[in-house]
Amino acid sequence: MSSFMKRVFLCLIGVIAGLAAWPFAETAMIYQAYFPSFLIFSIVVGLIFGLFMGSFFASSEGIILADKSKIFKGMITGAFVGLIGGIIGFLAGQFALFIIGQTLIHSMKSFNKIGLPISRAVGWSILGIFIGITEGIRSSSMKKISIGIIGGFLGGAVGGLTSEFLKQVIPNVLFARLIGLLIFGFFIGLFYGFVEKRLSYGVLRVLNGIYKGKEYLINQRKMKMGFSSKNDITLSEYSEIDENHAQVYIKKDDVYIKSLAKSAPVKVNDETISDHLLKFGDVVKVGEAKLLYKYQ
Repeated sequence: MSSFMKRVFLCLIGVIAGLAAWPFAETAMIYQAYFPSFLIFSIVVGLIFGLFMGSFFASSEGIILADKSKIFKGMITGAFVGLIGGIIGFLAGQFALFIIGQTLIHSMKSFNKIGLPISRAVGWSILGIFIGITEGIRSSSMKKISIGIIGGFLGGAVGGLTSEFLKQVIPNVLFARLIGLLIFGFFIGLFYGFVEKRLSYGVLRVLNGIYKGKEYLINQRKMKMGFSSKNDITLSEYSEIDENHAQVYIKKDDVYIKSLAKSAPVKVNDETISDHLLKFGDVVKVGEAKLLYKYQ
């Protein structure tokens, strides 16, 4: 999958996550009167959104790489982090609602049209951060966590504001909430993909074999490649590749590749290397796999 198609896929994952969460959220809405307080109701709704959004987004990398272990681990990690984010996000939204209502906006009309959407968008923004960091936590990558914080916050803020103001122009409340959730998920995926691209150090594009055309964003300071599915770049369908064959790493914003191979050597532009500074246009040969290092 190319880096562009990955961004499209992330947007699609967000839409599907919103669609999956919608019927459960609507069920909670129907039984809102049975909750002991509005605070408890808000927490439950936050849990629903966090659970679905977190589990879907954290499993996306595993789906892209067709790695079942990463899908499963991502779903578990995402669900847990998303649940926490849902609670904190919706509590923050209620707190923002109180502050805006008590100190900033005193007109009920202005409060309903401006204050309420903005306060809820605060909660969506915080939930977006937690959704964004799920993949970074799964992969234990601080770089991905930072990408998730920025992308999740921006996506949550824009998606949250858009969905909240949309409710004011769509008369059917049920339909408005559905469209709002789809928009929220879409913007989380859109901004995460955009920030990931902007903060990455380039792309390794596979030139041959079964993975031809597949692209790996260099979005961590250390990325291992090899046969094992535990690697960041898995090349399991190619021969002459060790379990851990090479490592791509960042040093002073430059990209290097280091050989870890015990069998076939790592080559750059047909020259055997042990530790090499990569330049755009270099062709890396790892076992029988060839990868082009290029700009995003």
